Amino acid sequence: MGARAVRALNAPLPIAVDHEDGVPRAVRRPAWPAPLAVREVLDRWRIDDEWWRERTVARLYQALLLEDERVLVVFRDLVGGEWFEQRD
Repeated sequence: MGARAVRALNAPLPIAVDHEDGVPRAVRRPAWPAPLAVREVLDRWRIDDEWWRERTVARLYQALLLEDERVLVVFRDLVGGEWFEQRD
């Protein structure tokens, strides 16, 4: 069959998030012409995993209702501070 590129499924994508004390106020994907305001935080949950490894996983997820009515799931990497979009 030949060699194929391997990629992770549902890999998180970096996203720009304007926030106040960790609460998202607006988000922007690189392809969007302008940021979209966050209308409401629908849900929040935290994942702490792989504590035995050199780099642990500590993430705060948030399901956001945007001004255009779409729901977007983002998380902040609590170790590095970066924001990511988690796609289905």
